[in-house]
Formats: sequence, structure tokens, C-alpha cells
Amino acid sequence: MKTGNTLSSCLPHLKVAAAVGLAGSFTFATLLLSPAPSLAQTADMTAEDQQLGPVFMLSLGGKLYDDLWPILELPPPEGRNPAFADRAPTDHDTWRCVSCHGWDYGGAGGERAGVAPRAAAASLVPLKGVDPAIIIEKIIAPSHPFPSDALPDLALFLLGAFISEGQYDRNVLLDENGKARGDPDAGRAIFEGACINCHELDGRAFLRGEVGDPASLGRIARTRPEQALHKIMNGVPLAEMLSLRFLSEEAIANLMAYVQTLDAPKR
Repeated sequence: MKTGNTLSSCLPHLKVAAAVGLAGSFTFATLLLSPAPSLAQTADMTAEDQQLGPVFMLSLGGKLYDDLWPILELPPPEGRNPAFADRAPTDHDTWRCVSCHGWDYGGAGGERAGVAPRAAAASLVPLKGVDPAIIIEKIIAPSHPFPSDALPDLALFLLGAFISEGQYDRNVLLDENGKARGDPDAGRAIFEGACINCHELDGRAFLRGEVGDPASLGRIARTRPEQALHKIMNGVPLAEMLSLRFLSEEAIANLMAYVQTLDAPKR
């Protein structure tokens, strides 16, 4: 997966991660809402201490994209987002990036077309590789119906970095019917090494999904493959789930192919 140079050139203020400490009472909200540390706090830190790596940052950006409010320990705005014309399960959901721009980031032209056809959100795919600063300007623009003034600068940066460098390429991983372009036999080893302890053999345990999700990883991966891929890549907000972004695209496709075989209908 691409991680590029943008993150490494834009992370000096992430010294805050070392200053607040990743041990003890660390939460994502602690990291994202803390002020930058003083010079005295950072004087003895090495370069490695002063910033977290791109895999962690992009995964955290992906979780913010999924649902930033519980991560930041902030309430969403009251009522519904006025730009969200279609029904959503809750008012809260209308204030999530994914509800408009989709699990495949394609906006109204992607998987959202069948879910929220009147929420005419733009595709984020053309923003791949764009400077996060430019993306942040789009997020905070008055024309974007989102309360960006409620977000800390670091959260905005991570969203911009994720949109720039963290999107998966749907067409590389899935065919036109949503079937993974991988080898399920190869994916089984990844599932048994990384997923089985929580999700068990049949993929029906410890699910923290979306409203309407069945209690089955296999069924979600077959019916909502883009959603499954986003959560495989980035984890789930406030859930103890691995982010598998560090794996290659081939490995992700293999894992997805195996998960799609779980809990399959009996013929």
C-alpha cells in the first residue's frame, strides 16, 4: 500500500504522541486533543520517538473517516446533516464522512449510489496523492457541510492524509461483482494468524459492525465488500481490532477472498 513521502514530511507536530505517552491512560482522544508538547518535553527525544509511523497514522485517519466522534470523545452536531437528503439509520450517521463519500470513497458514483442515492457527495478518489493541506482546505471550506471547526488540527490533518494516501484501490482488490481478486487458500493462513482468535473459525464472533450488519464476517464480506475492506485495512473505531494496512495488496485480496467463503449458504 502506498505511504509516500507526504506523511514523513508533515509530521513534526506528532511529537505530541510521545509527549502524552502511548502507555498508561493513552486513548486516541488523548493523542488528538492534546496540545503540542513543550521544548523541554521533547529535548531528549530521538527522531524515532517524536513521530508515529505512516501505517498507524493512516489507519487512525481511516478510523476517523469511519466515525470520528467517538474517537474524539465529542458529540456530533445536533440534528441531521442538512446535506444528507436520504434516510440514514441515525442522525449521528449523517455526520460521518463515510455516510456521504462511501466505503469505496467514490461518493455518489460509488457504492453509496445504492445506499444514499440523493446524497450527491463528490468522489474522493481523484484526491489520491494530493497534498493533504489542499484536502484540508476542501474539508474546512464553507461549501462543505461539515463542522470542521469542532475538530482539532491533528484530526483534520489525519483525515487529509488518509484521503491522500490511505484509500485502497477497489478495482485492484475486487471485481465488478464485489468478489475478491485473491486466493482464498492463501488468505486462510492470514485469517487463522490474525483474525481467528477474536472472530472464531466461522467468522461469527466479536462483531462490532454497522446497523443492519449480520453477525457473520462472511456475509458482510460478500454483501458489503467495500465496507469489509475499509475495516480490514483500518480497524474499527473503539474496537480492539487489528489494522492490516501493513499487508500487501495481494495479501489483503487473499484474506478478503477467504473471508468471503465463511458462513456460505449451503447448496
